[in-house]
Amino acid sequence: MTRRIRSFRVRWAVRGIVLRILLVAVVAYGAVVLVPFALWQGVAVIAALISTVIPRSMTAWLAAACLVFGVILVPPSPDRTALAVLLVPAVHLLGSLALTIPSASRVSLPALLPSAWRFVVVQLLAQTAVFVAGLLAPAPVDRGIAWLAPATAAVLLVALTFALQAARRADAVPVAALENGVRSAPESLRGADVRGPS
Repeated sequence: MTRRIRSFRVRWAVRGIVLRILLVAVVAYGAVVLVPFALWQGVAVIAALISTVIPRSMTAWLAAACLVFGVILVPPSPDRTALAVLLVPAVHLLGSLALTIPSASRVSLPALLPSAWRFVVVQLLAQTAVFVAGLLAPAPVDRGIAWLAPATAAVLLVALTFALQAARRADAVPVAALENGVRSAPESLRGADVRGPS
């Protein structure tokens, strides 16, 4: 008797390798835009490529450091700083996901939402700080497209407000059930029984 293999389809899912390719794309873009030296551009991209094959090598963080060096080694510019503040946490996030998600597996996009919201909160705070620092910078500093930072912060604030309201509504359902005297949550609210420690 052969044992039947059971599987299930996950809607709105992507392969783990997509996140690693996205990591390389983010690093390559940041290296071209932020790093003025071809050698360090190459180091950043090669480090990102190595991290896609061997995530435990932690070379994604070397790639992020190369982007930071690119900002430090040139005259100050609020728009370049704002871009670095966007890309470096993105590299950190994607590198962390590469450590936990195998490249051949499929990951549900809704499962990535908590990480995405944390990224949004960090950007909201950091981009606001970049904008304030740009306002306090001396007049000769090239301001470029620094107006993009507060605009991004405003959009992120609106998105975060909607997300928090949605989270409160989702949390209110089990509380209402308990207030009505229901001792156990409805079947639709219970987690899956995977016969393991919870």
